[in-house]
Amino acid sequence: MTYRTKQRDLILEQIIDYQEEAFSADDLLFQMRKNEMKVSKATVYRTLEKLESEGLVRKYYVSPSQSAFYQYIGNHLNCEDHYHCVCYQCDQLFHIDCKDFDDLEAHFNEEHSFKIDLSQTILYGICEKCLEGQQA
Repeated sequence: MTYRTKQRDLILEQIIDYQEEAFSADDLLFQMRKNEMKVSKATVYRTLEKLESEGLVRKYYVSPSQSAFYQYIGNHLNCEDHYHCVCYQCDQLFHIDCKDFDDLEAHFNEEHSFKIDLSQTILYGICEKCLEGQQA
């Protein structure tokens, strides 16, 4: 059972407001303070850690030198059933359901006796929207 506090509920409400957009802990803290919600940085980090362990947010890194980003999972509760892609430019995480990836997963399992953990698998690159912006 999850122990709920008023601050946890406020943080979760703010996270849900992001929809499925990426955000950092500092982004979240800034937005909460902007909305005159009193919460400490430590509480934000602890709450994000708990929400991640509960499967409500996904934590990922765009690069090792950057801070972690988070995303509200929302309707993507079965993150172990599909791959994820992260854009280097806009930092967004995309959920990818693709039959070709199913073949890749089967290949690794059958040919290499290796089961891929899809909940931890992230492919990095540049998304369509950012590529279009580069061509403009």
